[in-house]
Amino acid sequence: MVRKRIVELAILGVRPCDISRQLLVSHGCVSKILTRFYETGSIRPGSIGGSKTKQVATPTVVKKILRLKQENPGMFAWEIRERLLSARIHTLSRN
Repeated sequence: MVRKRIVELAILGVRPCDISRQLLVSHGCVSKILTRFYETGSIRPGSIGGSKTKQVATPTVVKKILRLKQENPGMFAWEIRERLLSARIHTLSRN
């Protein structure tokens, strides 16, 4: 009910800070609901918790990292990351 009213007021041009005062909900709550509505068209609550998608290095990236570590064993992770980015190697894929 409140979510629907938040969206209705926003469509009418009421500012988020005024919506939050009028409906007695936090400004963050209003912003979150409106952002989700503008992005997805939904006013339903999002999921809470759950696991995020695991990021996995691609075989190309693994080979490049191993080669860099063999050439310079003392290289830091941030240096490896910079080299991969400068070489425009796609570092991760999502599974």
